[in-house]
Amino acid sequence: MHAVGHLGGHAWEQRELARARPDAWLLNLCNTSPILRRRQAVVICDAQFILHPESYSRAFRWWYRFALSIASRRAAALFTISDFSRLELERFGVVPKGKAQVLQLGIDHLARVTADDGVIARHGLDRPYILAIGSLARHKNLRMLIDAFCEARPAGVDLVIAGGGNARVFGDAGLRKADAIRYLGRVSDGELKALYGHAMVFACPSLSEGFGFTPLEAMSMGCPVVATTGGAVPEICDDAALYADPSDPVAWRDALARIVDDADLRDDLRARGRARAARYTWHDAAGQVLDTLAALDTAKG
Repeated sequence: MHAVGHLGGHAWEQRELARARPDAWLLNLCNTSPILRRRQAVVICDAQFILHPESYSRAFRWWYRFALSIASRRAAALFTISDFSRLELERFGVVPKGKAQVLQLGIDHLARVTADDGVIARHGLDRPYILAIGSLARHKNLRMLIDAFCEARPAGVDLVIAGGGNARVFGDAGLRKADAIRYLGRVSDGELKALYGHAMVFACPSLSEGFGFTPLEAMSMGCPVVATTGGAVPEICDDAALYADPSDPVAWRDALARIVDDADLRDDLRARGRARAARYTWHDAAGQVLDTLAALDTAKG
């Protein structure tokens, strides 16, 4: 394995990576790619930069719209990560209709991570808790979740929000504070695995998701999930989650109250979730990509 070129950033991607080993397949897993190269496979995850422009800078949105639209038309193989994402990318003209194949991703990476159970004691999480992965991006809808939790007021249960960098950024953003709301800030993979494993419930309130990594990760750890009806999450999680409309705080209040109060429901969702999450493996995802590239080579030959 050796370095390719001397430039950095987009200049490296568009100039030096574009010319590297022209007879080999180039695999781009995270949206952008050399826009003029044909012998490549590109994964364009979603259309979030169009659906939720408030979460991205104008320059970022312009570049993505330009680069993805060209690369998707020139690349020999094109993937996205859900039917919802495929339809939205087609609707906005980012990808040609009928070209993108849905790549079923994996979430079994957590199986290789050692849970850091010490995170529970370090943060004093001595009560049952609802877990959410925090971000200040507006489409993640964290403010609505916090308001719904405060309205539900489940007795003896905390709301724990992990991620988002420094925990103080949530307070600085004006999110509600209460004794039952805990902002942990950034956590390691091992800490996150432990938080999933100890949580009473995982909440995913996003306005839209192109896939649904976090609810599936929670399911893989045996954690019941309350999930958004937005985006691809119902497609990905199917009947293994309790759903609530992300634009309806009352629905979320009721869903949180219901899942906290109903142990049988949690047990049912726990079993359904484990079975659902087991369907998403990186081995199968890699096999799908390799089969697609082999078929293209065979057709060309």
